[in-house]
Parts: sequence; structure tokens; C-alpha cells
Amino acid sequence: MRKSEKEVYFNKIDHVVDEVFSLLSETIDVNSIFLTNTDRETNFIIKAFNRKTTLLQEGEQMAINKSLCKLVIENGGEPLVIPNIAEHPAAADHPGAERIKNGSYIGTPIYQSSDAVFGTLCAADTKPYGFSDYDAKLIKTLGLLLSQSIVLEEMMVRDLLTGLHNRAYLVGHFERNIVEEQKYAFLYVDLDRFKAVNDQYGHEAGDELLKKVASVFQELAPSGSIITRIGGDEFILLIPVASAEMEEAKRTANGILKELSDKPVQAGKWEFDISASVGMTYAEPGKDLETLMNEADKAMYEAKRDGRNTVRFH
Repeated sequence: MRKSEKEVYFNKIDHVVDEVFSLLSETIDVNSIFLTNTDRETNFIIKAFNRKTTLLQEGEQMAINKSLCKLVIENGGEPLVIPNIAEHPAAADHPGAERIKNGSYIGTPIYQSSDAVFGTLCAADTKPYGFSDYDAKLIKTLGLLLSQSIVLEEMMVRDLLTGLHNRAYLVGHFERNIVEEQKYAFLYVDLDRFKAVNDQYGHEAGDELLKKVASVFQELAPSGSIITRIGGDEFILLIPVASAEMEEAKRTANGILKELSDKPVQAGKWEFDISASVGMTYAEPGKDLETLMNEADKAMYEAKRDGRNTVRFH
């Protein structure tokens, strides 16, 4: 799913990326230009341009420790400029230099927020290249442009209070049919008696509680899950599962309920006794968002009728 998610995500700013690649290719005469997304473990090639030799391909993924992009990220926010790999102390024996041997490399970090790295914008060749000061300034400026484009896109699909994805993201996700590449459990989570929190303690307290609940979801949801706040105290979780039995998701749902209800939840300066009701259905290929919402909503209200703080299935 990682590949499709990133490819589709960048379709939204593809015109910006195309202009960036065009300007770089006209200015820096090296073989390859590429844009990556990185995390703690992997480096994913979102877009690549090769003049003659195919050094890198779109959709390619590698361990971050085996990529020169790791050196870019560790370079303090400034472009990493290597005219000759063989003469660079950190890059010469780096496993990421294997493809370009004694070649050249330049890269700058891309950010998705002021303190979070999204990936890198890089150019490379199998032969040395004399990068100019202008080349370094240009790639840094274009990296900042891409960073701003990503930040703006993120703002459109993020819930400003909790930092989770919002309803617009969820709708777009299903419109792109990404869910069909992976089996998911679809969880509709509704906090129990949340209105009473706002009525008794005020909206500031309610907001703190929602942020705390969001952090619980993020902590307990398995890797690859999609967590969205669709409004008020309602959340949708898409959890990868191996089969329609949804055992992984059942464990996650029960873990969330236990974490919320076993003891008072500390949120800001307040403590709350809180619980949630969860409706769950199976997001099999062919089911659209409206169908899944209706199924999970019915199951969630069944959980409410059965005493709350429980999970029900459709």
C-alpha cells in the first residue's frame, strides 16, 4: 500500500514536482534526479528522471541505512554536495554509493512540518560533477518549495485539533480505491457520553480529551493503519488484517477500550472517566465508503444499546 499511497498523494502536487524536475534537469547536467519519501527504516522513490542510464526507478524501495539520502537528512538542513563520491569521507564506503561508484551526488531534505522530514530531493551521476554554489542554492530553494507544497496539502487533509487525518482524506482515500490493495477492518469509534464532558467542563477540556484519545489510537493501532477524526467525538480506523475474521483489529479495538476505561484518562489538567463504543465491519474489495459507514454505524449503535464500552460487528 505504501507505494500507491505515496504515488497518489503526489498526484496532487505533480505539476509542482514536474516544474522542479524540469528546472533541475536544465541546470544540473547529471544523469538522474529523484524525489524520495523516508521513514526510520525505508527510503521510497516517488519520482525519478534518468537521462541515459536507469540508476533509480519510481516505486523502488530500499533500507534507509543503505541510501545516501540518510546522509542528506543528517546534514543539518543544508544541501549535501558531493562532487566525487570517492573523495568524500562519509560517502566513499557507504552502501548507498554502490550504484554510482566514483560518481557525484547532491541532495536536500524535504519537510512535512517545521521539525519532521518527509524525504529528499536529489541528483546523481556515475561520474564526478562540479556542482556550483548556484546548484546548491537552487536545489535547496526547490526543496523548500516542495516542502511548502506538502505542508499545504497536509493541512487540507488533517484535523487541526488532533493531527489525525480528516473526513476529506478518508473520502479521497476511498475514491482512489487504495483500500482494494489491502484487506482492512473498518472501525467506527464513538466516545460514550462525550457531550457531558463539554457541558460540565467546557470545550477546552473536551478538546484536550479528544487529543488524548487520538494519541491512544496512534499508540495502539498497528503499523499501516489509517486513523481519521470525521467530526466531533467520532473516529474511523482502518486497520490492516489478514482475513475477514479480523483478529488483529479485534485485539486493537479491545486494547483501545481497555486503555480508555480501565483508569481515569489524564488530559491536560483534567481527569476523565471515559469509554467508547466501537462498530466494526470488513472492508472487502468492492465496498464503498458509504456502505462501510452504514454497516459500522449500525454496529456501533448496537454497542451503545448493549451498555457501551464494547465492540459489535456487522
